[in-house]
Amino acid sequence: MSLKIGAIAQRLGTTVRTLRFYEENGLVHPSRSPGGTRLYTEEDEARFAALLALARLGFSLQQLAGLAGLRAASRTGDEASRAVASRLMEMDAELEERVRAIERQRQDIEHALALVRRCHGCRRRPARPICDACPASVGVEDSTVLQVVWDEAVPR
Repeated sequence: MSLKIGAIAQRLGTTVRTLRFYEENGLVHPSRSPGGTRLYTEEDEARFAALLALARLGFSLQQLAGLAGLRAASRTGDEASRAVASRLMEMDAELEERVRAIERQRQDIEHALALVRRCHGCRRRPARPICDACPASVGVEDSTVLQVVWDEAVPR
């Protein structure tokens, strides 16, 4: 069964351009009809889905291409399995660090929410000179995310 790239893109929640990008970079190899039309299989769709899932987790094209080429670059199954296992452990460690970073950010957001909720019902204008004098602003400097919203960016 051959699938159209537009249908695959729609089912995967991405664009045709993104899928073509993976193809252009050698990560998917569709067959071709006698007229040259690309023919995508369910296996191609599954590969696209896996690539998209990894990319959405922050893995780069270079990392994906490196992973995709490990088996083909190996002389034996043992060599391939060891290379794949090593790469997968690296990816797992990278994801674990991201999980820790996300958890730290979530804690900061939770802290920021508690601080911001102190201002519910405030009738004064939200301006730094006014807010800095308010007891509700104590602790704002301890929140990373509030550094983004506490002061308005000044155009240069």
